[in-house]
Amino acid sequence: MKKSTFAIPVTLAMIVSHNIAAAVDVEFHGDLNHRFQYSNRADLLALDSTSDRAEINAGSVDENFGEIKYRLWVEAATNDGDMKGVVATEIGGLRFGESGKADFSGDDLRFEVRWAYGDIQLPWVERTARFKVGLQPFKVNRYQWQETAAGVAFSSTVGEDMDYVLAWMRGAEYDKTAADSDENDERTDLDSFLLRWNMKPGAIQSGIYLMYQGYDSDGNFGTLDSRDWEVKLFKRGNDPQIGFDLWSIGTDGSMDLGTFFFNWDLIYQNGQFDDVAFTEFGSGTGVVGDFDMSAYFLHFDAGAKLDDKIKLTYTFWYASGDDDPTDDDFEAFLATDVDITDSIALFEGNYADDNYFTERPYLADKGFIMNRAGLDFQATEKLQLGTALLYMMTAEDFEYTAAANGAPVSENEVGWEIDAYVKYQLFPNTEVAFNVGYLFAGDALDVYEVDEIQDGSSDEDILITSARVRYKF
Repeated sequence: MKKSTFAIPVTLAMIVSHNIAAAVDVEFHGDLNHRFQYSNRADLLALDSTSDRAEINAGSVDENFGEIKYRLWVEAATNDGDMKGVVATEIGGLRFGESGKADFSGDDLRFEVRWAYGDIQLPWVERTARFKVGLQPFKVNRYQWQETAAGVAFSSTVGEDMDYVLAWMRGAEYDKTAADSDENDERTDLDSFLLRWNMKPGAIQSGIYLMYQGYDSDGNFGTLDSRDWEVKLFKRGNDPQIGFDLWSIGTDGSMDLGTFFFNWDLIYQNGQFDDVAFTEFGSGTGVVGDFDMSAYFLHFDAGAKLDDKIKLTYTFWYASGDDDPTDDDFEAFLATDVDITDSIALFEGNYADDNYFTERPYLADKGFIMNRAGLDFQATEKLQLGTALLYMMTAEDFEYTAAANGAPVSENEVGWEIDAYVKYQLFPNTEVAFNVGYLFAGDALDVYEVDEIQDGSSDEDILITSARVRYKF
């Protein structure tokens, strides 16, 4: 009796799965990442104003930890590819022993939705024309917006070498029902609209785009600390806070000439901020009112690939900054949501990349100047080594009064950094890697030091080492 009872559902499952397999292609993928990190500056691994670790303390603040970050996703598509659904989950940043996440017994739930979207072919159209609807990977430009976002993106090809994207993304929703609004409440959602055109003429790949982002605060004043100079931080909880209209026009691309290669990005921003109480965190000064915005960003890589084993790359970028927190102009380049990895000590170049000084290509509202010379060497089929030398500054000075001695300070040197890494392909799809970054801190970082040591000169260098064992399938 038990055997026959068990055989019935098994047989039905086999019949159903066979019919499904005949109509749908299902793929299961994973990125299982095990990371470890040591830093002598654990107090400076977060930068926005809401963090309690946004200042440098006197002496080393040593910290080491291990953690896991797993991403698992399923793609189900019709055989003809006209319809595809993608659902991804993340078990993210669970530190070993961390309370409420991975401590004794480890029975707390820490799942999040990473992606959940449909990818739909537009019917009755011969060329490729597709809609992605839902929570999806979204890219405008690596330095302005490249992350998961919710909305609708339409893409289509034009001939063999051109395509375009039209997208609407909602980064934050103002819920009038939850806010108990009346008919006079004209506050809106924080929406973004993108038009992008891509071309591939020969060895060149290039694109141009126009994006509008905005939120109508309807006369309600929002507060903005310069450490929160990023669109995704213009909210508290789920509600938008900062009223603004922002236009961005950009071009980016790459050129591969065999031995030599080039990459570039150029972005100009123009807009207006309304009803904002702005504070520059270093000086504590600011203005309340409306602001005009004009800012820009420039980046290029120039490099050479030698003997298929050695790659040399020079990277430069300039993000404009604001030079006067008391006027009614914003001149600092503004990112929306990005993950910048060029520096191990400052950005997300360390393998435990949920822990960083800044994810943006600038510091606060002072912009950034990056100079980086990198060497990558493919020693064997499985072993890769690399090193880099960086010199970094802010585009505009941090100006403030040093708390330790009352002296006026104006500094923009972030410092020299030396990075190195080694990667080894342990098994197919399995990588073991180690990297280290040491920043000889420049005097501009004194602004982040606490009162006891804030004297106009940098007192604390930054060391970060990290390792990972990563299996991807």
